[in-house]
Amino acid sequence: MQSADACYTFADMRSPLLLAALAITAACARSPSLRSTAPRIISLTPAVTETLFALGAGAEVVGVSQYCDYPPAALALPRVGSFLTPNIEAIVGLRPTLVIGTWLSSGLPAFESLRDMGYATLIVKDNSLAEIEQSIAAIGAATGRSAQARALVAALDAHLDAVRRRLAGVKPRTVLMVVGHQPLIAVGSGTFLDELLHAAGGINIAEGTGESWPHLSIEYVVAMKPEVILDGQMGDDAAASARFWSGYPMIPAVREHRIYGYPEDSTLRPGPRAWQSLDTLAARIHPEVTLAPAPAAAARQSSDFRKRSTLTPSRIAPSSPIAAISGHSVSSPTPLR
Repeated sequence: MQSADACYTFADMRSPLLLAALAITAACARSPSLRSTAPRIISLTPAVTETLFALGAGAEVVGVSQYCDYPPAALALPRVGSFLTPNIEAIVGLRPTLVIGTWLSSGLPAFESLRDMGYATLIVKDNSLAEIEQSIAAIGAATGRSAQARALVAALDAHLDAVRRRLAGVKPRTVLMVVGHQPLIAVGSGTFLDELLHAAGGINIAEGTGESWPHLSIEYVVAMKPEVILDGQMGDDAAASARFWSGYPMIPAVREHRIYGYPEDSTLRPGPRAWQSLDTLAARIHPEVTLAPAPAAAARQSSDFRKRSTLTPSRIAPSSPIAAISGHSVSSPTPLR
């Protein structure tokens, strides 16, 4: 975690002296004598970082958020804060040619300051599976890797279709997917995880709340009678989750011992490992069904995460059909998460 002194707050960004100092630093960084001709990309979210590496642009990534920990090569990269609290001084110091964030970053004073200083920015959305695929395409276009992006999206679609075919005719099970205990927070509607639950043969009991991340009462869970509980809080310790739920044997999932953990970091991230998340959910909701192996293209992407790319660097593609370009700034046409 960064110290309070290391990361500028929104109030800091309103300081005229600070903005002037950063503007001078930015101008120097962009001067022809100091500017690198090779792409220098900064990612503000783990999902964006994973996408860049999956597309073969890992060697062009020069800075990542404090939460980026996959692939392992990302751990060695400089930290630049997070998508909500980007460290502008650290970003400017890395002389980026492109800064990529989510729609949650787009309205922040710090992110607006980067645009004002003339840095190229790309905003992507990832609330749904369609938006994840659109973000992959946008990042591919911005890094000159549209062909790789199309291949990755095709692999994701193929695997999704394969799992759906395998589960065709299997009776869906009601599912509660938990991300927190105190309070009890679940995966709700309007999220890519809700879509994955349906694709994995589940019926999400939290959909009825109309919220994306609803806070549920135990009474609600008891009344909805989930047949399967997926609890991210248990991690690798099955006993921990069993203790939490053991007092509610009236819940079918508890009574029938269908409480399973899942790896939160990989499963909850809306990125190129969505096919892996789908497998994780399907295997827990319907362990009696043998799923088809992931397509070769998707398996290769997973392997490629573990090493940095050595592909020839490419400039930002100005003719991207997904991104609207204004001056030096690359912006997605609609703001998403």
